[in-house]
Amino acid sequence: MDKKANAGVILIAIIIIIVVLYCWTIVLNRECRSNKDCNDEEYCGSDFACHQIPIIERTIVKTSPVLPILFICMTIVALALIWRWEKIFGRKEKKADIETTKETESPETYYSSQFQYSAK
Repeated sequence: MDKKANAGVILIAIIIIIVVLYCWTIVLNRECRSNKDCNDEEYCGSDFACHQIPIIERTIVKTSPVLPILFICMTIVALALIWRWEKIFGRKEKKADIETTKETESPETYYSSQFQYSAK
């Protein structure tokens, strides 16, 4: 056989052996493959090493709903006062005065006010 032909086959065999050994060392260097391989207080990370489980401290903020409810109630009261302002704080006239003013005023027809401003 020719020595040059054997060199290509030998080179391919060496490359395959190196790749297999490299992959095997990567797999063997793993500390864990799942959480079962670690202790109870550890977990298996993405780097295949056991890590401590972090303790997350939670801060509880208590909020009181008193101020928002008070603000909403004051707003409702203010709107009610604005809506009924004339009835609450308006002039108090006697019924006789109201009836006399109604009788003296003549009702204006619907079209009379529009007639003044119509186009010519």
